[in-house]
Amino acid sequence: MSAAESPPEIKVLGVCGSPVRGGNVEALLSAALRSQDERPGVRYETVHLADLKISDCVHCNWCLRKQDGDRRCSREDDLAFVYPKVEECDVLILATPVYFGRLSGHLACFIDRMRIYVHGNVTAGRLRNKVGGSLAVAWFRMAGLEMALLSVNQFFYAVNMVIAAPDLGLQGGSAYSSLEGSGRREAEDKLLVLRDQLGLASAVSTVYRAVELARLLKAGQRALAEDN
Repeated sequence: MSAAESPPEIKVLGVCGSPVRGGNVEALLSAALRSQDERPGVRYETVHLADLKISDCVHCNWCLRKQDGDRRCSREDDLAFVYPKVEECDVLILATPVYFGRLSGHLACFIDRMRIYVHGNVTAGRLRNKVGGSLAVAWFRMAGLEMALLSVNQFFYAVNMVIAAPDLGLQGGSAYSSLEGSGRREAEDKLLVLRDQLGLASAVSTVYRAVELARLLKAGQRALAEDN
Protein backbone atom coordinates (compact mmCIF):
# COMPACT_ATOMS: atom_id res chain seq x y z
CA MET A 1 0.00 0.00 0.00
CA SER A 2 1.47 3.34 -1.02
CA ALA A 3 1.64 6.34 1.28
CA ALA A 4 -1.04 8.06 -0.81
CA GLU A 5 -3.53 5.23 -0.32
CA SER A 6 -5.95 5.32 2.59
CA PRO A 7 -5.99 2.32 4.94
CA PRO A 8 -8.68 -0.28 4.24
CA GLU A 9 -12.04 0.41 5.86
CA ILE A 10 -12.89 -1.96 8.68
CA LYS A 11 -16.33 -3.01 9.88
CA VAL A 12 -16.44 -4.12 13.51
CA LEU A 13 -19.40 -6.05 14.92
CA GLY A 14 -19.65 -6.24 18.68
CA VAL A 15 -21.92 -8.87 20.23
CA CYS A 16 -22.96 -8.34 23.84
CA GLY A 17 -23.62 -11.77 25.30
CA SER A 18 -25.14 -10.61 28.58
CA PRO A 19 -28.84 -11.08 29.37
CA VAL A 20 -28.71 -7.69 31.14
CA ARG A 21 -29.09 -4.43 29.20
CA GLY A 22 -27.09 -1.50 30.50
CA GLY A 23 -24.84 -3.71 32.61
CA ASN A 24 -21.11 -4.12 33.03
CA VAL A 25 -20.55 -6.28 29.94
CA GLU A 26 -22.33 -3.78 27.74
CA ALA A 27 -20.35 -0.94 29.36
CA LEU A 28 -17.01 -2.67 28.73
CA LEU A 29 -17.86 -3.55 25.13
CA SER A 30 -19.14 -0.03 24.45
CA ALA A 31 -16.00 1.57 25.88
CA ALA A 32 -13.77 -0.72 23.83
CA LEU A 33 -15.64 0.05 20.61
CA ARG A 34 -15.78 3.80 21.27
CA SER A 35 -12.00 3.77 21.55
CA GLN A 36 -12.02 3.48 17.75
CA ASP A 37 -14.01 6.68 17.21
CA GLU A 38 -10.97 8.71 16.18
CA ARG A 39 -9.49 5.95 14.05
CA PRO A 40 -10.12 6.76 10.36
CA GLY A 41 -12.08 4.21 8.36
CA VAL A 42 -13.35 2.15 11.31
CA ARG A 43 -17.10 1.62 11.69
CA TYR A 44 -18.73 -0.41 14.42
CA GLU A 45 -22.13 -1.75 15.37
CA THR A 46 -23.38 -3.62 18.44
CA VAL A 47 -25.84 -6.49 18.67
CA HIS A 48 -27.39 -7.11 22.09
CA LEU A 49 -28.41 -10.72 22.56
CA ALA A 50 -30.64 -9.65 25.46
CA ASP A 51 -32.92 -8.01 22.88
CA LEU A 52 -33.17 -11.05 20.63
CA LYS A 53 -35.02 -14.34 20.58
CA ILE A 54 -32.54 -17.02 19.56
CA SER A 55 -33.32 -20.72 19.66
CA ASP A 56 -30.83 -23.43 20.54
CA CYS A 57 -29.07 -25.33 17.80
CA VAL A 58 -30.58 -28.82 17.65
CA HIS A 59 -27.98 -30.31 15.26
CA CYS A 60 -30.71 -31.17 12.76
CA ASN A 61 -28.12 -30.87 9.96
CA TRP A 62 -30.55 -28.86 7.83
CA CYS A 63 -27.72 -26.45 7.02
CA LEU A 64 -25.58 -29.23 5.55
CA ARG A 65 -27.86 -29.69 2.54
CA LYS A 66 -30.74 -27.23 2.42
CA GLN A 67 -29.32 -23.70 2.63
CA ASP A 68 -30.67 -21.66 -0.24
CA GLY A 69 -30.89 -17.95 -0.94
CA ASP A 70 -30.85 -15.91 2.26
CA ARG A 71 -32.01 -18.66 4.59
CA ARG A 72 -29.14 -19.94 6.72
CA CYS A 73 -30.77 -22.20 9.31
CA SER A 74 -33.90 -24.26 9.92
CA ARG A 75 -34.55 -22.29 13.11
CA GLU A 76 -36.57 -19.20 12.26
CA ASP A 77 -35.79 -16.50 14.78
CA ASP A 78 -33.95 -13.21 15.26
CA LEU A 79 -30.60 -14.68 14.30
CA ALA A 80 -31.72 -14.50 10.67
CA PHE A 81 -31.10 -10.75 10.89
CA VAL A 82 -27.73 -11.17 12.60
CA TYR A 83 -26.15 -13.67 10.21
CA PRO A 84 -25.65 -11.07 7.43
CA LYS A 85 -23.98 -8.70 9.91
CA VAL A 86 -21.59 -11.45 10.98
CA GLU A 87 -20.72 -12.20 7.37
CA GLU A 88 -20.21 -8.57 6.39
CA CYS A 89 -17.97 -7.57 9.29
CA ASP A 90 -14.18 -7.70 9.22
CA VAL A 91 -13.84 -7.92 13.00
CA LEU A 92 -16.13 -9.83 15.38
CA ILE A 93 -15.89 -8.94 19.07
CA LEU A 94 -17.75 -11.26 21.45
CA ALA A 95 -18.30 -10.08 25.03
CA THR A 96 -19.63 -12.22 27.87
CA PRO A 97 -20.19 -12.18 31.60
CA VAL A 98 -18.60 -15.03 33.56
CA TYR A 99 -21.22 -17.39 34.96
CA PHE A 100 -20.02 -20.38 37.02
CA GLY A 101 -16.56 -20.06 35.52
CA ARG A 102 -17.68 -19.95 31.90
CA LEU A 103 -19.37 -17.87 29.23
CA SER A 104 -23.06 -16.96 29.44
CA GLY A 105 -25.80 -19.22 28.12
CA HIS A 106 -26.87 -16.40 25.78
CA LEU A 107 -23.48 -16.28 24.10
CA ALA A 108 -23.10 -20.06 24.11
CA CYS A 109 -26.41 -20.35 22.23
CA PHE A 110 -25.25 -17.72 19.73
CA ILE A 111 -21.97 -19.55 19.15
CA ASP A 112 -23.73 -22.90 18.73
CA ARG A 113 -25.82 -21.37 15.94
CA MET A 114 -22.62 -20.32 14.16
CA ARG A 115 -22.27 -24.00 13.23
CA ILE A 116 -23.47 -23.01 9.76
CA TYR A 117 -20.06 -21.48 9.08
CA VAL A 118 -18.45 -24.89 9.46
CA HIS A 119 -21.04 -27.18 7.86
CA GLY A 120 -23.43 -25.05 5.79
CA ASN A 121 -23.62 -26.04 2.13
CA VAL A 122 -23.62 -22.31 1.24
CA THR A 123 -22.07 -20.59 4.26
CA ALA A 124 -19.22 -22.91 5.26
CA GLY A 125 -15.96 -20.99 5.34
CA ARG A 126 -17.47 -17.50 5.26
CA LEU A 127 -15.78 -16.49 8.53
CA ARG A 128 -12.36 -17.68 7.42
CA ASN A 129 -9.67 -15.02 7.91
CA LYS A 130 -11.97 -12.60 9.70
CA VAL A 131 -10.53 -11.36 13.00
CA GLY A 132 -12.05 -12.26 16.35
CA GLY A 133 -11.62 -10.71 19.76
CA SER A 134 -13.02 -11.85 23.10
CA LEU A 135 -14.00 -9.81 26.17
CA ALA A 136 -15.18 -11.11 29.55
CA VAL A 137 -16.36 -9.58 32.81
CA ALA A 138 -16.24 -11.41 36.14
CA TRP A 139 -17.55 -10.33 39.53
CA PHE A 140 -14.38 -11.30 41.39
CA ARG A 141 -10.89 -12.74 40.97
CA MET A 142 -10.35 -16.43 40.20
CA ALA A 143 -13.95 -16.72 38.97
CA GLY A 144 -13.20 -18.08 35.50
CA LEU A 145 -12.21 -15.20 33.26
CA GLU A 146 -9.62 -17.26 31.40
CA MET A 147 -12.02 -20.17 30.84
CA ALA A 148 -14.69 -17.83 29.45
CA LEU A 149 -12.21 -16.21 27.07
CA LEU A 150 -10.80 -19.57 25.96
CA SER A 151 -14.33 -20.83 25.25
CA VAL A 152 -14.95 -17.89 22.94
CA ASN A 153 -11.55 -18.27 21.29
CA GLN A 154 -12.28 -21.95 20.67
CA PHE A 155 -15.14 -20.84 18.45
CA PHE A 156 -12.82 -18.52 16.52
CA TYR A 157 -10.45 -21.44 15.96
CA ALA A 158 -13.28 -23.66 14.76
CA VAL A 159 -14.34 -21.25 12.01
CA ASN A 160 -10.75 -20.45 10.94
CA MET A 161 -10.74 -16.88 12.18
CA VAL A 162 -7.63 -14.98 13.25
CA ILE A 163 -7.59 -14.31 17.00
CA ALA A 164 -6.56 -10.88 18.26
CA ALA A 165 -4.45 -11.12 21.40
CA PRO A 166 -4.22 -7.85 23.35
CA ASP A 167 -0.99 -6.20 24.39
CA LEU A 168 -2.34 -6.36 27.94
CA GLY A 169 -3.29 -9.96 28.68
CA LEU A 170 -3.21 -13.22 26.78
CA GLN A 171 -6.63 -14.48 25.67
CA GLY A 172 -8.60 -11.24 25.36
CA GLY A 173 -9.90 -8.32 27.36
CA SER A 174 -10.81 -9.20 30.94
CA ALA A 175 -12.24 -6.98 33.65
CA TYR A 176 -13.94 -7.05 37.04
CA SER A 177 -17.33 -5.67 37.99
CA SER A 178 -16.43 -5.27 41.66
CA LEU A 179 -13.83 -3.08 43.28
CA GLU A 180 -10.40 -4.53 42.47
CA GLY A 181 -12.07 -7.86 41.80
CA SER A 182 -12.67 -8.25 45.53
CA GLY A 183 -16.44 -8.73 45.41
CA ARG A 184 -16.97 -5.37 47.11
CA ARG A 185 -19.36 -2.70 45.87
CA GLU A 186 -19.50 1.01 46.52
CA ALA A 187 -22.75 2.85 47.09
CA GLU A 188 -25.11 2.51 44.13
CA ASP A 189 -22.47 2.34 41.40
CA LYS A 190 -23.58 -0.59 39.25
CA LEU A 191 -20.94 -0.14 36.55
CA LEU A 192 -17.81 -0.76 38.54
CA VAL A 193 -16.18 -2.29 35.46
CA LEU A 194 -15.59 1.28 34.31
CA ARG A 195 -13.34 1.77 37.32
CA ASP A 196 -11.17 -1.21 36.45
CA GLN A 197 -8.54 0.72 34.53
CA LEU A 198 -6.40 -2.29 33.65
CA GLY A 199 -9.48 -4.22 32.55
CA LEU A 200 -10.63 -1.36 30.36
CA ALA A 201 -7.16 -1.07 28.86
CA SER A 202 -7.10 -4.78 28.03
CA ALA A 203 -10.48 -4.51 26.26
CA VAL A 204 -9.40 -1.45 24.29
CA SER A 205 -6.15 -3.21 23.40
CA THR A 206 -8.05 -6.25 22.14
CA VAL A 207 -10.20 -4.18 19.78
CA TYR A 208 -7.25 -2.07 18.65
CA ARG A 209 -5.24 -5.18 17.81
CA ALA A 210 -8.22 -6.77 16.04
CA VAL A 211 -8.59 -3.74 13.75
CA GLU A 212 -4.84 -3.71 13.14
CA LEU A 213 -4.87 -7.36 12.07
CA ALA A 214 -7.95 -6.88 9.88
CA ARG A 215 -6.24 -4.03 8.06
CA LEU A 216 -3.12 -6.08 7.51
CA LEU A 217 -5.19 -8.93 6.10
CA LYS A 218 -7.21 -6.65 3.84
CA ALA A 219 -4.10 -4.88 2.57
CA GLY A 220 -2.48 -8.23 1.83
CA GLN A 221 -5.56 -9.47 0.00
CA ARG A 222 -5.66 -6.25 -2.03
CA ALA A 223 -2.00 -6.59 -2.93
CA LEU A 224 -2.54 -10.18 -4.08
CA ALA A 225 -5.51 -9.15 -6.20
CA GLU A 226 -3.45 -6.42 -7.86
CA ASP A 227 -0.61 -8.86 -8.57
CA ASN A 228 -3.03 -11.23 -10.24
